[in-house]
Amino acid sequence: MEVAVIKTIGELIQDTRRASNITLTQLSELSGIPKGTISRIENGEVKRPQFSTVYPLTKALNIPLETLIDYYVEIERRSDSLLHILHTTIQNKRNNELIQKVATKYLESCNEDSYDLTEKLYQNIDSIEDTPIKLLLYNLIIEHSRSHGIMPYIAKGLYQRYLIERNDFNKLKETYYSGKYILHYADFLPHQERIELYYKLGVHAYNLRLYYESIEHCRRVLAEDTSENQHKIYALGILVDAHCSVEEYKEAEMYSMQYKQFDYLNYPHIKGNVVLMDALFVAKKGDTDKAIMLLKSFLETCDDIHVIPASKQLLQLYLQQNNLEGAKNVLEGITFNPTNLNTSNPLIFSRYADYLQIKGEYYLAVGNYEACINHMVEGASYYSKVNTRVKEKLCRIIKTAFTHGDIL
Repeated sequence: MEVAVIKTIGELIQDTRRASNITLTQLSELSGIPKGTISRIENGEVKRPQFSTVYPLTKALNIPLETLIDYYVEIERRSDSLLHILHTTIQNKRNNELIQKVATKYLESCNEDSYDLTEKLYQNIDSIEDTPIKLLLYNLIIEHSRSHGIMPYIAKGLYQRYLIERNDFNKLKETYYSGKYILHYADFLPHQERIELYYKLGVHAYNLRLYYESIEHCRRVLAEDTSENQHKIYALGILVDAHCSVEEYKEAEMYSMQYKQFDYLNYPHIKGNVVLMDALFVAKKGDTDKAIMLLKSFLETCDDIHVIPASKQLLQLYLQQNNLEGAKNVLEGITFNPTNLNTSNPLIFSRYADYLQIKGEYYLAVGNYEACINHMVEGASYYSKVNTRVKEKLCRIIKTAFTHGDIL
């Protein structure tokens, strides 16, 4: 249906209604808008009708929402109306270009302070479920805040974008450095968000095996958080693991002592983690048998999340003793289903990959090269989910297994 050039929204409504052979009464019934209001809009008596009034009319007349929004973006100056139009555009899942157009016009509203406009848009993003749209709006806030010198919302926009992008395990390295960039603006974040940023960077660096950087970030958490906040407690746990990974066991044990002080708070997994820490330090001090006893007892009652790290630790100790029978008993007692892994946590993937590596080493030790290769390759696949640089040691073991199995 072709319509003549439209100068006003009233003309658009009237011409479309007449072309569709719909009376004012019928349109009123279809849209829920009073007949008199429709007549005044069509006759131009209402110069700037509210979007909320016109939208039901255009919907009833099957006028494309894009047509209506393009019109209002050109004429509307009121920030509250533009924000309402933005919500409607998002709810109707319109293309990102149109959403950006409306959001940009909203931020340019001249009837309200630029800081307040940015704050309102930022507060409205959290309720949006569509991730690409959230990223689009956060990027718009970052760009707008840069051009207007609104430092807090540069920081907040960057932080929220980082929280979304870090969930892409295939880009963990790139998103980590994007996260580090936010440190330049960390002082503009609210205190709690700044602590969260340090903690999340600490975990992120640990997943990438950047242990000294992980330690640096987690120490910042301890320096800033004087409460008993869970981020402080979890940061202590990461500090223990990171120091152990670089064989700084004295520092690791110091942080484990601080970690144990929060056992009474009953945060998830603290009690189990304490047992794993104790077994580790007992073994490092030379009492392997006691460490084995602790871990065997723990595996009888521990929850699912601790089965893999406890089994890995116990297997390592048995292999160090060349106690292949003990290692075999551990493997036979595990009934863990990898489909139960928390796919939203790269640390879980990494720890499961470590377990598969140790399992592969056991099969290499008993001469079952095919099983060794299978577990090593599976471990490599889990490492690759969170870190493209699979351990050199893992590659060497696979090569050794191939050689011993006369496969090469």
